Amino acid sequence: MSKFLKIPISPLMGSSILNYIKVILSNKVDRKFYLHIFLTFLVVLLISPFQLIDKIIFFFKRNNKKKSDPIFIIGHWRSGTTLLHNLLCLNKNIGFINTYNSLFINNIYSSFLFKTLMKITMPKERPSDNIKLDVDLPQEDEFAVSNYVNISHYNFFFFPYDYKKFYSEAIRFENDKSSKWLNAYYKLLERIYLYTNKSQLIIKNPSNTSRIKYLLKKYPNAKFIHIYRNPVYVYLSTYKFFSELFPSVNLQKINDKLLHDLIIYNYREMYKDYYDQKHIIPKENLIEIKFEEFKNDSLSYLKKIHKKFHLKLSKKLLSQYISYLDSQKYHKMNTYKIDKSILDEIKKEYSISFNKMKYDIPNNLKIN
Repeated sequence: MSKFLKIPISPLMGSSILNYIKVILSNKVDRKFYLHIFLTFLVVLLISPFQLIDKIIFFFKRNNKKKSDPIFIIGHWRSGTTLLHNLLCLNKNIGFINTYNSLFINNIYSSFLFKTLMKITMPKERPSDNIKLDVDLPQEDEFAVSNYVNISHYNFFFFPYDYKKFYSEAIRFENDKSSKWLNAYYKLLERIYLYTNKSQLIIKNPSNTSRIKYLLKKYPNAKFIHIYRNPVYVYLSTYKFFSELFPSVNLQKINDKLLHDLIIYNYREMYKDYYDQKHIIPKENLIEIKFEEFKNDSLSYLKKIHKKFHLKLSKKLLSQYISYLDSQKYHKMNTYKIDKSILDEIKKEYSISFNKMKYDIPNNLKIN
């Protein structure tokens, strides 16, 4: 099984000391992973003095540009969010969170020291689909949230047995901590506004698919691009992706049954919440895209996004889009087979998505 990280250090290595202690002490770590905890804590201790650099710089730094609310790319993992994100981040007028920022959100201005650590610990490509990885490339921000505040949906990657708890705490905020999370998230994005010196950000985060009503409290004019894919392929691709990611990040033992249940639950609840909240997004601020259609005619959809959200599309940017898309032409999609019992469960548990997204069971699917 391939791994995302080459040494036993958790993505929590970018935390402040206080945040790291809160996360670890609030959850049960299996004895097998005590070395991970210890080595990660050593990294946290090492980087903590340098976090003062960030605090001082961000205290004095100003972005005098008139800011626009972010553009949020939403949708479940393995639905095309990465392709769309990488494309839109080619626009030099828009800021984004890069892979380094996603882990070392508290050490942005000491990156000259810690980017080397990341380059040593991460592969050049994602093991699941061979998508290029690099410290400066665009990345989703929920791991940054894990390192910034102890309320994060992605804590389920570290503590998979508590996946329902983290969904409740960090998506639905049933612990009444929505204000604390939202204020922390606002400060996190403010760091990226200041660091990139841009007037607008584009943010990709699958967990935000179910946080619409909270995001709109801080960003009432935020734009949302929802990209979605056939739920069967999303399940299969997510299972493959998670099975390769978890060995690098989890601090509790996990088996195939738990991984399956976790994926079923997260998808089902994520889209239940999304469709309950979708109506509060102003129509002019929402675009929904089928991944299959986007894959076949990406340039057309990119033009629609620019037009609807009033983003400037220069000849140079259009050329960059075309070049990037040409580079992806020979990217092979994974092929899958599935047990009939699992397929029947997906049809039942994902019925809302099949109905809303207008999908059927794929014809070319190999069923055992």
